[in-house]
Amino acid sequence: MSSYYVSYFFGEDRARTLLTGAGIVKEAGPLPATIAKLDFWRLLLTNINLTDDESHGCAPDRLPKSSFSVIFAAVNQMDTLLEGLQRYAELIPVLRAGITANVGYGADGVRLNFDFPAESEVMAERRERYLELIAMVFHCMLLWVTAEDLRPVRVRLSTRLSDKDGSMVSGLAASQTRSGFGLTIVYDKADMATPLGRRKYTRWGAHDLAAFEGLMERTLSCASPPTSPTVEKLAHLLGNGELSRPDAAKALGMSPATLQRRLSRAGTSFRELSKEIRRRKLVSLLSTDGRLDDIAAELGWSDRRSLWRSCQDWLGASPSQYRAGLRSSQS
Repeated sequence: MSSYYVSYFFGEDRARTLLTGAGIVKEAGPLPATIAKLDFWRLLLTNINLTDDESHGCAPDRLPKSSFSVIFAAVNQMDTLLEGLQRYAELIPVLRAGITANVGYGADGVRLNFDFPAESEVMAERRERYLELIAMVFHCMLLWVTAEDLRPVRVRLSTRLSDKDGSMVSGLAASQTRSGFGLTIVYDKADMATPLGRRKYTRWGAHDLAAFEGLMERTLSCASPPTSPTVEKLAHLLGNGELSRPDAAKALGMSPATLQRRLSRAGTSFRELSKEIRRRKLVSLLSTDGRLDDIAAELGWSDRRSLWRSCQDWLGASPSQYRAGLRSSQS
């Protein structure tokens, strides 16, 4: 997505602070033309942990962290996907954020409609972006609790936003249109009997963050055509665990030399891609309140010393210093 999408959502100063903290831009450097959707998602997680506000300032009042988790846990108590969609629409007003949702029925499927009206055009545009975010998070939650690869049949986006800036939900379905305001995700009628509750949902914390990011990454990689199939496939493999280059090449059905050539054509290398995947995962985990020992274990390190060395190398600070910097940027 464009950097305009990100800077407009957070505000330019806040966006720069978050992007700098994540190591995506240098402190005084220009913003990149585009920002990966998964990186935007990680910035959102960081911002929630810093502000304790799941609305990111879009709602009239702050939404404390885990506000949506309460709703998601209730949805997961329903028997079927249809009942879950209905329950979600019923509970959204409980947040008192001004967001509305309803379930409709049409020839093309079952529609989950979102709206978030605003008095000013500036806030209306921010809220349209926020609807894209909560729709994507809810969809990934459904993927988790159903343990199924649910695929919407159509997405309707707002005309307040522009295709050129990208969207968190663009490409989520085979058909995408822009009309009116708000957002609609249309689910296949054939999926409505899909059971919920196959996996427990409590909240996305430090321990299950990697699992949720895996769902998000898979959903977003399906949503947009990859610039290099080899890079995308390798990134997916590395995101699921550390691999040697020979093992990765074997998993991709090619020789290590062929893998190296294809990565070189894409402007990267196995070592660079491995490092970037682990760096991004480290940034995401440090933005949570997880214990450092747990973070080290999640990244495959046996002790805190390895975590400390890598954090110094990749982020220019110790884990504690990096976290303190994130928190002080809010004050």
